[in-house]
Amino acid sequence: MLDKRFDLVVLFIALVSFGSWVSVATTLAASDDVAKPATPLSVPPSSHQEYPSQRPEWVANTPDLSGAVHVWPVTSTPCSTEALCNDSLRVQLRAALETYVETLTGDEESSGVVQIDDDWIDAHRDPTKHYLGTIKRGDEELFESATVLRFDKADQQMIKSQWHRQQVGQRIAIVSVLGASTVAMLVGLAAALSVVTRRAEQRVAPHSS
Repeated sequence: MLDKRFDLVVLFIALVSFGSWVSVATTLAASDDVAKPATPLSVPPSSHQEYPSQRPEWVANTPDLSGAVHVWPVTSTPCSTEALCNDSLRVQLRAALETYVETLTGDEESSGVVQIDDDWIDAHRDPTKHYLGTIKRGDEELFESATVLRFDKADQQMIKSQWHRQQVGQRIAIVSVLGASTVAMLVGLAAALSVVTRRAEQRVAPHSS
């Protein structure tokens, strides 16, 4: 009997000791987590982009259509070489112009109507606003190119006039098609009535004789 009690006491002491050890170990682990500073990244994430301090502020500006002259900054996509950057800027200039035309006319399909070539686009680039610089993305160095398109009142009127002429031409074409369809329908109806009338006359003629 005494042996059993002694065994229970020893077991109880062992459990209490084990619980105390677990508690101390947990506390120490928590304190290590709190005290240990976060290890900084040696290399920035690949999605992070760093721009040089000499990058002009206007590069990041949004289009401004509030004044008499509309201003639309255009930036290339990041590229591995300057040549690719210039090609990208050319594509972005065309895309920016199409978006501007659609914004100016309020018609999402107007960019396919207004005929403007690359020479016209180049003539409307602000000669004082051109930038070619670098971008740091992670441990990679890329290039970017930027410029600004400017559209004065005459340019805006030219774009709207082209779009308006196209709209009028479409309306005339629709009316012409409808008119031709109506005339054809009337001619067909007249021909049908003529046939019906002749047959009716032919049926009546024998009875009359």
